[in-house]
Amino acid sequence: MEELLIGLDIGTSTVKAILTAPDGQIITRASVEYPTHYPKPGWAEQDPQDWWLGVVEVVRMLEAATHGEVAGIGVSGQGCAVTLIDRDGQVVRPAIIWMDSRSEPQCQRLRDCCLEDVLAQNGKMPAPYNADPVLMWLQDNEPASIEAAETSLTTTAYINFRLSGQKVANFSDASILMAFDLESKAWSEDLIQSFDVPARLYPPLAACDQVIGELIPAAAAELGLPAGIPVIAGGEDTSSAGLASGSARQGLVFLSLGTAGTIYVPADHKTVHPQLLTFLHVLEGQYLLGGSMAALGASLSWCHKLLGDRLDFESMLSLAQGSEPGAGRLIFLPYMSGELQPINDGNARGVLFGLSLSTERKHIVRAIMEGTAYAIAHNLAIIETLGIPITEVRAVGGPTRSAFWCQVIADIIGRPLNVVSNEGGAPLGDALLAAKGVGLLQDAAEMALKAARIEHTYQPDPGLNDLYQGLFAIYRQLYPQVKEQYIQLSRLHNR
Repeated sequence: MEELLIGLDIGTSTVKAILTAPDGQIITRASVEYPTHYPKPGWAEQDPQDWWLGVVEVVRMLEAATHGEVAGIGVSGQGCAVTLIDRDGQVVRPAIIWMDSRSEPQCQRLRDCCLEDVLAQNGKMPAPYNADPVLMWLQDNEPASIEAAETSLTTTAYINFRLSGQKVANFSDASILMAFDLESKAWSEDLIQSFDVPARLYPPLAACDQVIGELIPAAAAELGLPAGIPVIAGGEDTSSAGLASGSARQGLVFLSLGTAGTIYVPADHKTVHPQLLTFLHVLEGQYLLGGSMAALGASLSWCHKLLGDRLDFESMLSLAQGSEPGAGRLIFLPYMSGELQPINDGNARGVLFGLSLSTERKHIVRAIMEGTAYAIAHNLAIIETLGIPITEVRAVGGPTRSAFWCQVIADIIGRPLNVVSNEGGAPLGDALLAAKGVGLLQDAAEMALKAARIEHTYQPDPGLNDLYQGLFAIYRQLYPQVKEQYIQLSRLHNR
C-alpha cells in the first residue's frame, strides 16, 4: 500500500490541507475558512477551537481520496498567535493573533529598556505582531489569564498539541519570538526575565522535521484516521510555503501575496537588520531574512467594500488598468492595520497622499495596488543593503492570478517576477518535512526545487523605471513625516 503524507496549514483565515506522495505529487486538497474577531479597534482574536474544527473538516475531506496509508502529518500556521493553555489542556482565552496591535505600549517599553539585548540575541525590533509584548500586555491587563496558563503555544504548536498531546514548538515558528536566541537556537533566560513574564510560557523546542509524537486516539477518532501516525514539529507558514516554492537556496527570494504579504530570502548565515525579521528556515542551517506586510490583499478588499459590492474584483482591476502608471499622482501607504516590516509600527494607518478634485476611482484602485508594491520594494531595498545576492524573485498567492498586478509589482521592484504554481503552498512544505521526518525522503530542499514549477515570468518595463523610482522615493519619505502624528492619534483614541 502506498505511503502518503498529510500537510496542514492554519493561516490567517483558512485551514488548508493536502494529501501527497513522498515526492510531493499532490493527490487531493481541501480548505475551509474560519472567522477573525475584532473586539476593539486594533484588536484581532481567533478561537483556537475554530482552527481545530477546520482541521477536522479538511482532513475528513481528504479521506475520500486516500488510497494508501498515511505515514506522517506535518503542520504549519500563522506565526506568533498567543494561545494560552492551562494544565488540563484547555484554552484560557481567545488567541491573540499577529494582526493585533494592542501591545504597542509594551513594545515601546522594550525599545526603551531592552532594545540592544533583543537586537543582539534575536535581531528584531519590538513590534505588536510578536508574542512577547502580547504576553506582557496580558500580564499588565489580564493577570488572571497568565496565572491560569501553563504555557503559551503558537497556532502550529496548538494544532500539534491537539494531534499528539505534546506541547512543543518548532524552531522556525519559535525563532520569530523575541525571546529566542538565534545563535544558541534556544530560549534566552535573560530576555524572558527582562520581559517580566513567566518562563513556563515558553514551551520545549524541536527541529522542524522531528517527530514529536503520534496521533492520539481522541484526535484520531475525530479525524477518522488510525491512531499512531507520526506527527512532525512542522514550521511557520511562511517558511513552509517558502520551501514549497523552491526558496531553498541563498538569494532565491520568496514573495507570498495574500491577505497579508511576505517577502523573505534564505541566507546561509545569521544576518540581522533592525527593520527586518530574521528567523530560522524549516531547512536546517538556513535563515530567512525579510519582512511581512500586514494588509497587502486586505487593502484591496477594503477598497472593494468602500466602492460597493456591485463592483467585483475583475471590474476593480479593469478600473485600475484605465489609470496611467503613477495613479494620477496618488500614493498609498498600505498601513491599514498598523504595519510590520520594515517600519514596525502598530500605530501606523493607511494614507492616500495626493488627492485632488481630479482623482477618480480608477486612480484610487491603482494607487492601492502600487502602494502594496512599494511596500514590497521597501523591504527588498533594505535586504539588498546587507549584501545578500538576490538571484531570483518567486511569487505565489491569490494576487498572482492577476497579470496586471504582477506586472505592476515587477515594474516597481525593477526585477523579473517569476510566478510559481501555488498548488501546494505551505501544506506541501509541511508534507515534504513529514516525508523527511519519517524517513521517506532524504532531501526536502532538492525535492522542493524539482517540484516547484514557474508558470509565468513578468519582465519590468524599463520605460517606467524613472517614474517609479521617483514615486518610490516619495513613498519612503512619507512615513517618517507622519510617524509622530500616528502616535498622537493613537493617544487621543485611547483616551
